[in-house]
This record gives sequence, structure tokens and C-alpha cells, in this order.
Amino acid sequence: MDHSLFESLAAVASQINASSDLDQTLLHLLEAVCRRPPWAAGGIMSIDTDRGYAQTVARHDPDRLGGNLETLWPLVESPTRIAIERNEPVIIRDAQLSQEFPGYHREALEHGYRGVIILPMDYRSRAGHRIVLSVRSREAVDVTPDELAFLQFVVHLGQIAMDKARSLAEEQAFGERLRGVLSAHGALLDQVLGDGSVAAAATMVASLLPNPPVIVDLTARRVMSVRSSLPTLVDDDAWQAAIADDLGGQFLEIAGRSDHRHRFDTQELELSIHGRVIKVPAICCPLTVDRTRVGALIVLSPTPESSDLDHLLLDSARFGLSVQMMRSYVAFVTEARNLEDLFADLLDGTRPLADIDERAERLNIDLAKPAHLLVATSDTKLPVGAAQELRRNLTHIVERLDARATVALRAGAVVIRCPVDRKQGHGLANLTQRVIAEMRAVTGATPVVVVSKICRHPADYLPAWRECERLRALAIRFGRSGPVTTEDFGPFPALMSAVDSDEMRGFVDRMIGAVTKHDAAYGTVYLKTLSAFLDHGCRSQPCADALGIHVTTLRYRLGRLKDLFDVTTDTPDQRFALQLALQFHRVLISPPPGVVQ
Repeated sequence: MDHSLFESLAAVASQINASSDLDQTLLHLLEAVCRRPPWAAGGIMSIDTDRGYAQTVARHDPDRLGGNLETLWPLVESPTRIAIERNEPVIIRDAQLSQEFPGYHREALEHGYRGVIILPMDYRSRAGHRIVLSVRSREAVDVTPDELAFLQFVVHLGQIAMDKARSLAEEQAFGERLRGVLSAHGALLDQVLGDGSVAAAATMVASLLPNPPVIVDLTARRVMSVRSSLPTLVDDDAWQAAIADDLGGQFLEIAGRSDHRHRFDTQELELSIHGRVIKVPAICCPLTVDRTRVGALIVLSPTPESSDLDHLLLDSARFGLSVQMMRSYVAFVTEARNLEDLFADLLDGTRPLADIDERAERLNIDLAKPAHLLVATSDTKLPVGAAQELRRNLTHIVERLDARATVALRAGAVVIRCPVDRKQGHGLANLTQRVIAEMRAVTGATPVVVVSKICRHPADYLPAWRECERLRALAIRFGRSGPVTTEDFGPFPALMSAVDSDEMRGFVDRMIGAVTKHDAAYGTVYLKTLSAFLDHGCRSQPCADALGIHVTTLRYRLGRLKDLFDVTTDTPDQRFALQLALQFHRVLISPPPGVVQ
């Protein structure tokens, strides 16, 4: 190889090394090659095999070689396809004479060039397309091995330089993004520490993230989204309408079950928007305060390959929103504790009622207004955080039905003070069913719910609480769940609460056990007959009429009760014992209709 080649290589290396970005590197590479005769012009093309075109991305043509050249080549007419497929240079000695590549032949005649070499490069564009370098000469060229080696070495140097330029560009872009993320983090902190609102923080977060997020505040039961998170499917107005309708409730439910351990994992959400079911990938970042979920940052259709900076930006947004929501959460917890302290003193009866009444007024509770106590309890013991979350959810449910109602946790139970409203005849029943549904969803079991008599004065709450506790204990003892009232236990609830259930079962078995077994085995109705006879004061004709039988039939059955089971109703003591046994029997084996066991 002659000295001129080494000098040319040195010049090429210097020229390429002077480049600071990718575009300049491509131009310098072409300039360096074309400084060595016979090459007068050159170009670099990106090969899009999917579309079937080769596109010029850089060109060095100081003498124009006859005019403007084409920038887009069909691959079927271009030698670049062969260079890429074979991964080796393609040499056209004289393009004006060669008919192998019609596009080059036509352009060579139009613009006055002859020799052409196409050299494939391993470098790929950002779109993943292969790159080729082409050089042209004014005269037909017989390319020597040394000249070809020189060009291939130049291509190799160019690839190194382009990799370097790309790495530098990526580092610069990363640095710029990092500065942007840190600046956004600082601005967000200024916002949340400057006593701003959750809505203002949500607006700022939406401006920082590339995808419009959905921000859920569980404490306020609020869903915020500045713009449509699915703009290709739902416009902004329809998106806001959907959130105000049912979509907001769906996001609240998603936020309630978001898991901190998978905050950057993409999961598939199924959303119903105006009756249309859409499945969309999403990142759900929970927002927590003191290990309690207070909301969620939801990004729909995230970038498939999120970088560490994307995660840093999400974490910054998550942190800022959590700090902002901490204020409303702390206010909520403080109010909850004040209510629990008030109810503790009110229901324990250990503090002067005047003091309690004064504290209640400060909490906007008028104990002089008539109200019921609704007490709900479950066998499932919840962690403190889950219990507070249940209270928060129930507070929003209750306040939607009656803004004057209050919710507190007391002795493992949910206690709701429900003001009496004669205009809402079914309000208490509706509230009871909503409380049951929410507690069942959280605990997995149907709670026991007891509603007290009306409390008209502060002094009424202690006996009302004790009555609810007694009925609640009875329900748990006898395996009841759902709404429970005094009537469910007949006229003897106080006696039942004082008697052990095993003793009760033994008493029932001694008094009427043989009768119940006989009825079950033979299909007789002796127990029903005995119960009806006692209910009608042991008067034969009214009892027979109630049963729809003749008096003679009734007397026959009563005789059989005496003969078979030694059951008689002759004395007041016998009648009372039988009535008590029948009542205990109903409580033990016959739950009220509609009650879930």
C-alpha cells in the first residue's frame, strides 16, 4: 500500500474525530472519502426493507455532478439491496454502461457520473435500519484491492465515530432529561410545601408526565384527570363526563387495591367507558401515608420501555402527591380520633354529660337531636390500616346518604350515629344494606348489624349501646349475621343473654327434643300443634281454627303428645317451660328470613 493511503487514512481519522454530533460525523465521513481521487461525491443511505426504499440521509456533492440527485430509491432498482443482503461491497465500474441497476443507470446518464461503490455498514439508525455508504466518480473506475480496503477501513472508522456520536448524544439527552426531572421535582416540592391544594398538585403532575395521568384521592374520594388518558379513543370532554359518571368509581376501586410492591409494573386494566369495555395497559403507583393507602397515580398506556428516569419522574410525582394528600389524611385521622374519643366517653358513661355535649357541639354533632345507633361488627379482625380504610369508605357512603351522620370505630365495631329523618322512610334500611355490602367486601364475611332505639338525649346513648352489645353478643353466640333485632330472639332476649348456649340446647332437648325428632322421622306436626295451642292460651277452638283442623283432631294430637312424650300443659309452670323451650328452639335452629348465616 502506498504512502498516500496512509496519509488519506490519517486525514480521514482527523476529519471524523472533529465531529461532535451524528449529522456532522456523517458529513465529515463523506468529505474525508471524497478528498481522495477519484471519488468526487458520496452519500449515506438508510435502508427501509419494510417499505422497500433506500433514503439518502447525508450527501457530499460539491460539484453537483450534473444537478439534483434523487433522495428516495426503490430497492428493486438499487444495488444497496444486494450490498445489505450479501453484506459486502457492490462495485459498478461504469453505471452509464451497466444495465443491472436501472435507477443508477438512468441517473448516471442524467447527471454525468460513472463509477459507483456501495459499502454496507454495521451501524443502524434509531429506527433500526441498516446504513450504506456510496461513492461516485466522474470516470469509470477499476477498484484495486488496496482502494477497496481503504474504503472499508474508512467505513469502519465511520462506524466507530457514529457509535461515539450516538453515545454522546444519548448522554447529553440523558443529562438534559435528568436536569428536567430534578427541576420538576423541585417545582413539585415547592408546590406541595407551599400549602397548595391536591388539585393544583395534580395539575402540575399532569404537566410533567408524558402521558396524562389519572390521580385518585381516596381520602376525599376524588378522581382527577386534566386531559383524556386515552386521547385516541376518548376525547377530553367525554373523558371528564365518564369520570363524573361510573369511570371515577372504577378508578377508586383500582386505587384501593393497588400494591406498592409492583408500583412500576405494567398491568392490564379493564375499564367500562360509556358502555364500552376497554382493556388498556397501565402503571398503578399507590400513594401512601404511614403505610396506609391514600390514593394512586395511574398512567394508562405507558411507554413500553420505561427508563430509570421515567421511574424517577414517577417516583417524584408519587412522593409529591403523597405529601400533598398527607394533609387531608392527617385532618381525616384527627377528626376520626376526636369522634372515637367522643363516642368512647359517651358510650362508657364515665364523663359528665355536659362536657360530652360541649365536645360534640365542637364537632358539629347535636346530641339533643333524635338519632339511632347502628352498630356493625365482624368476626374478621382487621389491621389498623385496613380498619381506618374501612372507616373512611363507610364515612363517604354514610355522608352521601345523610351528611349529618357520623362514623367511629369502637371496641372492634363500627358505630354510626344516624339522625332520625322522617322524610327518608327507608333511609336506615338502605344504609344498613350499604354497610353490610362494604364490610363484606373488605372482610369477606357478613357482619352483624344492630340498630338501637331512638336516642333523644345524651343520657340515652349508654343504655342504647349496652342493648346493642347484648344483641350483638346473642347474634354471635347463635351464629347469626346481617341485621339483628330484639324480635329475632322473642320475648326473652335478656334471659338468653344470661344463659349459656349449651345449657339452652340441653333444656330444649329435655323439654321437646323427643317431639322434634319424631316429627322429623315420621312427618308428624306435633311440635306445630303444641306451639299453636300455647299461643292461643290453651283454648281448643281458636287453636283448631288457626290450624285448619277439627277440635277432635286437636284433642287427639294433644293426647298423643302426653302418651308418647309425656308433654302436658296442665299447670302454669309446665306451660311457661314449654313456651320457653319453643322460643329457644326457634332461635337455635330457625334464623329469620333473609339473614345470612
